[in-house]
Amino acid sequence: MQMPEKIYTFSTTDKTTVERLVDQATVRINHLSLASGESIEPHVTREAAHFIVTRGILSLKLNEGAEHTYPEGKIIEVKAGSMLAIANHGNETMHLFVIKTEKL
Repeated sequence: MQMPEKIYTFSTTDKTTVERLVDQATVRINHLSLASGESIEPHVTREAAHFIVTRGILSLKLNEGAEHTYPEGKIIEVKAGSMLAIANHGNETMHLFVIKTEKL
């Protein structure tokens, strides 16, 4: 018997990882884990996104603004075309889901 749902598995390790979990025409879901002290090179996001912090503390700098921190349990909306820099300055691995919807 075929199950009506589809199951996606994501990493829960303490290593820096970027995983594309869902890649459909209307939604893309990525999982990002950053070990303590790691960062992602600043880049422009071509898609609107929601960042869901599930563990640790996300450090995020958008455009020319100041860097802000967001603990687990926060959802941050980012507009398409934003310059963003992601880092983990905390003591534990940071995990977040990135849900992308609208392309420029």
